[in-house]
Amino acid sequence: MNRLHPSLSVGTLLNLQPAAQNAGCGFDVQLIGYMPGESLLVSQPLNNRSAVKLVAGAAYQARIASGDSTYAFETEIVRLCDQPYQYMHLRFPKGIQGVILRRAQRTRISGSQLVLNMQDGAGRRSVTMFDISPLGACLVSAQPLGKVGEFFCIDVRHESATDVLAFPCTIRHINKTSVREGEPAYYHGVEFSKLDVNALNFIAHFIRDSVARQRTPSGVAYS
Repeated sequence: MNRLHPSLSVGTLLNLQPAAQNAGCGFDVQLIGYMPGESLLVSQPLNNRSAVKLVAGAAYQARIASGDSTYAFETEIVRLCDQPYQYMHLRFPKGIQGVILRRAQRTRISGSQLVLNMQDGAGRRSVTMFDISPLGACLVSAQPLGKVGEFFCIDVRHESATDVLAFPCTIRHINKTSVREGEPAYYHGVEFSKLDVNALNFIAHFIRDSVARQRTPSGVAYS
């Protein structure tokens, strides 16, 4: 199949994860063009550029966040180019160009169940989490936390625990709305990446317990 998957279009952000173990961290690139059946033209890494060692022939899994789903395909770097600007060719996906990895169950968060802090320059600022899934979350703040494609990390602590968990996040989309008295609120759809075992277990248990409370007469139902 030589056609692009519907979730792929010029401007789409792709997260590339090395196929080989211990081959370094993943990074984001942007689709800037393509030759059907031949290659995808993408920017060179948008984050941590100096720390990413790019080698022609290196294999990756490309991931695309689309709503509550994540699509993926296998690819490799075909060629690195520096002129007229830095970009690279990725092998065009074979067969079905996208596979749904999972439909994530999102759980609404009420009250002050979770305490979040984000490192911002010399200080820290509070962030509210609207909902959460194993793939990502919706973060709400009075000011933008960054731009689409930017990476940051938030510290998360449950109301009943003292341990702090680190959630690495990449911003996938931002919506601005007005709240009381015209004050703005920014809703950030973020994708989690490289979560450790403790963070993954926390999300799984948090969703399980939230669903269980909703199903019991004494539980708190989320609207």
